[in-house]
Amino acid sequence: MVALSGLFFVNTFLSAALAPRYAEIVSSLGLSAEGLGLALLGQAVGLTAIMLVVAPRLADRYGARAVARLGALSLCVLTPLIGLAGSWTVLLGAFVATGGVNAFLDLGMARSATDAEKRTGRTLITFLDIPAAVGSLLGATAGAATAGRTGIVEYAIAVGIAGCFIVFAVWRFLPAPAPRPAGLPEQSQKIPIVALCVLAAAGLGMQLAVMDWASLVYRELGAAPTMYGIGNVAFIAGATAVLLVCGPLADRFGPPAVLRVAAVAGIVGMVAATLSTSIVVVTVGLALAGAGLMPAHPLALSAAGRGSVKNQARVIGASYLGMAVMRPAVGGLSTVTSVQVALGLSTIALGVVVLVLAPRARRKPALMAEAGRVGERR
Repeated sequence: MVALSGLFFVNTFLSAALAPRYAEIVSSLGLSAEGLGLALLGQAVGLTAIMLVVAPRLADRYGARAVARLGALSLCVLTPLIGLAGSWTVLLGAFVATGGVNAFLDLGMARSATDAEKRTGRTLITFLDIPAAVGSLLGATAGAATAGRTGIVEYAIAVGIAGCFIVFAVWRFLPAPAPRPAGLPEQSQKIPIVALCVLAAAGLGMQLAVMDWASLVYRELGAAPTMYGIGNVAFIAGATAVLLVCGPLADRFGPPAVLRVAAVAGIVGMVAATLSTSIVVVTVGLALAGAGLMPAHPLALSAAGRGSVKNQARVIGASYLGMAVMRPAVGGLSTVTSVQVALGLSTIALGVVVLVLAPRARRKPALMAEAGRVGERR
């Protein structure tokens, strides 16, 4: 679990560290918000293609640990290409490449977390999302602190090197896959696959939309460049706080109840962040939104762990589609309204989706219950 925490940390740290600097990339390349949205779409394309076609096969053949290692090291090496991009085409290629290798890392981590949940019978993926949220928080803080002070090229290279150090530190300690009881037909387990796909897509789409566009909202509000990253930090701080209690609350009251309350809080936060022109109110709204929008994605992945690796890959792939839709959607809407309003309308709509689909994230994974019965018969 400690080694997996390191990978969850690296995965989010790399993307969050560059997100506050997107406004600089847009300015240096002379891009519009729509241009950035289309470039970010390339990352979702790479993620989805590899997740649905290649990653499950490699995970079945070589195991989740090997796939996670491949993805982690490749992501650290390729992430600096985003900062090195000198044109929109190169930026698009960098996002496609990082998205492709990120798919290996995501599936390897998710499957390993599923193995841990099978062993304990507890909701653990939300705890693993705590180091992920800390990685996002530290990455966003680093991006905000260096904005306007350090060149984007040097900064991107430093971020990649830092990620490599962490990956090599946990490399040999990553857990082997948990053995599956003989006679347990994993493929036959029934999960609400379509609902979980939509739930995961809405959850990740909301999270990444805020992370990608928050810095442009602050630029639009007239904040100084050194303040562009404050919204990212506030959002991740709220998300980190809720992850400390999300798992225990889900085990006690059930994931549907947690998702309902969280969705309402997230919608309220985004309404405040959308309607206000005060930087203080927007920041507080984004912090509340982080607490409300974070639980949907990990709880959907936890429920998907009841099925096969292919079903889990489908749910993860669907979450990428949510990201793919949201990124250009916000960019496209911003051409007819402000970035602030476009981001707010999109995330509030997905918050309503989470509220409706919350009952589909059931409390007890059927796979764990069946595993327990097989063990008792032995």
